[in-house]
Amino acid sequence: MIQDTLDFVTSRWAYVLLAVLATRSLYNYFQRGLWKVPGPFIRGITSIPRVLSAYHGNSHNDDISLHRKYGKIVRLGPNLLSIADPAEINQIYGIGTKFIKSRFYELSSAYDDEGLVPDTFVLTDKALHTRMKKNAANAYSTNGLIQMESWIEPVTERLVRKLRRQAGQPVDIACLLKDYAMDAVFAVTFGRDFNYVEEGDVLKMYGVLETVSDYMAVIGQVPWMHKFLLARPLVARLVFGEGGGDKEMFQLAISEIEAAKKKQSEDGPLTFLQRLLLNQAKNPASINDREIMTHAFGNIAAGSDTTAIALRSVFFHVLKHPHVYEKLSEEFSTLTTPVSFTDANKLPYFGAVIQESLRMHPSVGMMLARLVPAEGAEICGHKLPGGTEVGINPWVLHRDPEVFTDPDSFRPERWLPTETNEAHLRAMNRCFFTFGHGAHTCSGRWISLMEIKKIVPTLLINFDMKLVKESEYGFKNRWFTPQHGLWVEMTPKL
Repeated sequence: MIQDTLDFVTSRWAYVLLAVLATRSLYNYFQRGLWKVPGPFIRGITSIPRVLSAYHGNSHNDDISLHRKYGKIVRLGPNLLSIADPAEINQIYGIGTKFIKSRFYELSSAYDDEGLVPDTFVLTDKALHTRMKKNAANAYSTNGLIQMESWIEPVTERLVRKLRRQAGQPVDIACLLKDYAMDAVFAVTFGRDFNYVEEGDVLKMYGVLETVSDYMAVIGQVPWMHKFLLARPLVARLVFGEGGGDKEMFQLAISEIEAAKKKQSEDGPLTFLQRLLLNQAKNPASINDREIMTHAFGNIAAGSDTTAIALRSVFFHVLKHPHVYEKLSEEFSTLTTPVSFTDANKLPYFGAVIQESLRMHPSVGMMLARLVPAEGAEICGHKLPGGTEVGINPWVLHRDPEVFTDPDSFRPERWLPTETNEAHLRAMNRCFFTFGHGAHTCSGRWISLMEIKKIVPTLLINFDMKLVKESEYGFKNRWFTPQHGLWVEMTPKL
């Protein structure tokens, strides 16, 4: 009997394989009632279209198109639903939500001898996440940043000097802005930098960060594959090699911690690291050395890319719209150099330009995925079982015409109270997802905004800037959305 069965299977293996695939596909489509959620049929039976969309770097546009066709909730994969309803924001991301981060984030988890490194980007343990947010809150606050601001000045001056040397010829500032952001975040965090502006990627970090971002974007759609890939030490060594810039960064961290421990007073300039060590000195139980290092390197790993993306978007949209350039230049005429973050932060039109630039081009191009809690939830009128992966993509939400009138147009004025009533402004701010939402809002957003609010007016005060080779400007969405080809002619004013 068994032999007969084996003979049947081997002689008709193609039919058996097709039967297995068909059965699996039907199970995927009808599983747990998700067939009722609108979306393309193929998306319900396999993750392949989603993986390909992510691989080609265009998943944000695919998601936008699908929502315009199917509505507020769309099935992107067998167990993956994209949400574009502002009414569901609090349920999924609000303070006290029972939704936790999905397995997508496991791909960037790091481990040491003590176990999972407590990076707030990946934590699902709410108590530990709350501790990590709380023990560095004063370092990330606007008051804390004012004490760190002076560390950015030498980096800003270095960039201005380099651009003066390159005046009169087209310059791809996309690369320079990333180098500036890397130096600036190193300076704020440790009190010194590696002169990326002049020397480039001396720590060989860019390639590693880009590989991780690409990996998360593609393999993150099928996270069960991670345990067979980079989760294996041998595979990780083959991909990343032995070391890169890790050794230099580790030595830097050790020396800076020892130096920072010598500072006993909160007076005068402080680095991010010094602020955390002073917190530890006051209350040793509040934060340990491992948590300090996690915060510090979190700034470096995430802060440089996201700030560079934001800066490119600001400059591209300002230079592309002459009336915005002129109005902004006029507002900057009230500033003196070196530009103070406090002064720049008071400029209403500049604030609106930044907000609109980040709305048009958020640094994250994929959904902020969460898991429906075990008891299930009702979202957009659909009862979803526990374990369903749901989320909101900032690119989708930022182009909701019910919230943002004429969403594909760059119009900073929409953020001004003279243009938009208070209720509508609240609705737009609630749907502004560039820095995330709720308890998982990006801790380092004020560091990024400080860099933006210092370097943008500094360059426009020092140079006449003209956008050239506009056709070369573009980007691929691989979780982060880094642009390339931002060519500008710089003419010194002084």
